[in-house]
Amino acid sequence: MIETCEKNATLVETLDKVLEKGAVVNGEVAISVADVDLIYIGLRLILTSISKAEELSGKSCSFRDRPMTGEDQVCLEKLELEIARIEHRLPSTIQLDTPQKAEAGIAKLVLTLVELIRRLLEKEACRRIQRGSLSLAEIQKLGLSLKAVKRKVQEMQALFGIAENDLNIDLGPLGKTL
Repeated sequence: MIETCEKNATLVETLDKVLEKGAVVNGEVAISVADVDLIYIGLRLILTSISKAEELSGKSCSFRDRPMTGEDQVCLEKLELEIARIEHRLPSTIQLDTPQKAEAGIAKLVLTLVELIRRLLEKEACRRIQRGSLSLAEIQKLGLSLKAVKRKVQEMQALFGIAENDLNIDLGPLGKTL
């Protein structure tokens, strides 16, 4: 007896699985004018995460043993200041007037895309950390950068009156985005 398991995967989960496993897309296009082929384009696209590329090639793309530099420290301090600035401003943005519906709709779409990409990047960052292929400075910069993006998304959500769950757009048969 064959058992089937139906689980509605979100777009983030689906794209993460593609990145985790890797995908190859081959394509050919001929551009014609007046039924005369003039340009041929042959493409081969490989879409995968750095973790998978490192695993398949046996080569490392990171500098895990690189010590933290002064430049790294400056970068970390700037990220921490940006996060603090966003967190400080967040309550005051709630008091702003409600934007027009069109602006809120566009903001919702843009923030959904930003959050989708942020989550994909976060998943790959976790894989790289688990593999031990990142230096301490890289881990800290990644963490603070992703946190800053998350805080900025929250700030924009408050500005446009968009709830967290509103970003999880239903794509019909494709499932939910987040």
